[in-house]
Amino acid sequence: MVEINSSNMTSVLIKKIKNDIINGVYQPGDRLLPLRELSIKYDVSRSVVNSVVSSLSAQGYLSVSPRHYVVVNDFLQTGTLKILDDVLDSQNQKLKLKLVKDVLEYRKTIATQALLIIFQNDDVELSNLSNIIDQQRMWLKEPINDLSVLVNLDMLFHQYLLESTNNMVYKLIYRHFESFSLKMITYFYQNYDLAAQNFTLYVTIFDAIINKDEKLAVDTLSKVLDQGATFVLRLMN
Repeated sequence: MVEINSSNMTSVLIKKIKNDIINGVYQPGDRLLPLRELSIKYDVSRSVVNSVVSSLSAQGYLSVSPRHYVVVNDFLQTGTLKILDDVLDSQNQKLKLKLVKDVLEYRKTIATQALLIIFQNDDVELSNLSNIIDQQRMWLKEPINDLSVLVNLDMLFHQYLLESTNNMVYKLIYRHFESFSLKMITYFYQNYDLAAQNFTLYVTIFDAIINKDEKLAVDTLSKVLDQGATFVLRLMN
């Protein structure tokens, strides 16, 4: 077989099989066709099939048995955080909603814990967070309905909130969920009317940190995240 643009064919086949697994065409424990038959079925070379199986195995979607057959995994048990983006791009609406709900709840837990750490430390560095709040105050005075600006200001608020804890694990968690958060926040700010409400609440949180009002800060953060989760989930239904 003459291989034409094998990297592109590999990407296409990875997406095809991955989506079939996420959408339930393949169930955990199912065996894929032997590699030679997969090559014939999808009209690609064996090297492409080998690359596809290797990639999906690394991502947790497949396992290759010692007897050289390929088994579909329960990817929610064996996959990496990358599957969050894969599920969001899939047609499995039920799984998508469940995963989004779980991630948003986890995000609230992490953000709240970060806020409590900030209150427990007197020497916390808030300059980056303060700078973002200043930009949000400016936006509130002169609103500009630019989706990229709104998303960026929101993303940076949460990034700098976590980074202010000086907790390396929280920073890594943010990096892992950055792509997912970007999609969720972009969903949210498709309604420009929500920007003023959210930025006003972010300013309230920051002022509460400065004034050492822990209850106000935590309650306001919970309100922001709960409202955001409700809106995104309603939009996705």
